[in-house]
Amino acid sequence: KLCGISLLTPVAPSCPTDAVQDEISVTSEQPKDQPVVRTEALTPDRVNELKQNEDIIQLLYVAEQYLGKTLSPTEIQKMLFFYDGLGMSADLIEYLIETCVENGHKSMHYIQKVAISWVENGVETISQAKEQAAAYSRNCYTVLNAFGIKNRGPASSELEYINKWADTYGFSADIIQEACRRTISATHQPSFEYADSILTKWYECNIHHLTDINALDHEFQKERSLHRSPTTKPKNVTRNLNNFERRSYDMDSLEEQLLKSN
Repeated sequence: KLCGISLLTPVAPSCPTDAVQDEISVTSEQPKDQPVVRTEALTPDRVNELKQNEDIIQLLYVAEQYLGKTLSPTEIQKMLFFYDGLGMSADLIEYLIETCVENGHKSMHYIQKVAISWVENGVETISQAKEQAAAYSRNCYTVLNAFGIKNRGPASSELEYINKWADTYGFSADIIQEACRRTISATHQPSFEYADSILTKWYECNIHHLTDINALDHEFQKERSLHRSPTTKPKNVTRNLNNFERRSYDMDSLEEQLLKSN
């Protein structure tokens, strides 16, 4: 754990149902670079075949040791789905269960969401899983530290913002940190919503580096100066006419007040 949160929290995970065939829905709109997983339910013959696999036998035994209970038929189905449907290796599934349990999550529903998240993010090995966990911790630390948030991890809604900035928008830590700094400067308090508005604008403007932000700021100031209304030049007042000019202003003010009162 880091910052008081699990490093395995999935990125915008789907919310699958208990039915194995409904774990992940693959549509024609799925990006080509996304891994395609099998969505059909495991047939009884396939289940029996997998249960004869030495790797699966060992995996189910280890899972029961970590979870401290005998697996239910539904939980066994999910474990087999990780292996046969998601294409995860037995070693990776074992590491998945180990790390989830170490972070206080024994729910198979939670473990399933993490498994799906790993597959969606191209995690195929234990080393890749560790790298992803490290990336989550870095992103969380960057934001919490920039906002001055201590002794707690981000709430689920806050974590969604962090994952959005780092994974969906693909921003580096220094850009996210700059948005947080500007948020504090403008609002004087942590505001994930305000920071999100900044980063969303930068994303729409194809910002990739801090230098891009400086260029965008310069263009903004330039456009703002062009639309700024011209200032009225102060009247030239000679030293000899100071009293007269002051009285003129006073008379003008009185006349304006009289007109308003009528």
